[in-house]
Amino acid sequence: MIEFPILDEPDQMFGAVLNRRRVSLRLRYNGVSDRWSFDLSIDNLPVLSGRRIVTGVDLLQPYRFDIGVMFAAPVTDGAEPNRTDLPAGLVRLYSATDEEVEAATA
Repeated sequence: MIEFPILDEPDQMFGAVLNRRRVSLRLRYNGVSDRWSFDLSIDNLPVLSGRRIVTGVDLLQPYRFDIGVMFAAPVTDGAEPNRTDLPAGLVRLYSATDEEVEAATA
């Protein structure tokens, strides 16, 4: 499992190899909605833009990119992926393989 360490910066980029594919993730903060969203590129091809980060769901599930799952999880009750909680680590953003998810839920 990979944890993306979110900084207190409104625009940031991450790179990772997920399921043997090169993935670029660009996170941006929207002050109007007080939420973060991300753009995703796989093997240098943009495949997703403006996906809002919410807790409790696989953020990639509807798209079937075959790179595993990505999810935001609150560490503290009531934490939201907003301007303060996400960079403070009260909500964390993860990527995991399907096998890691199956093992964790078994």
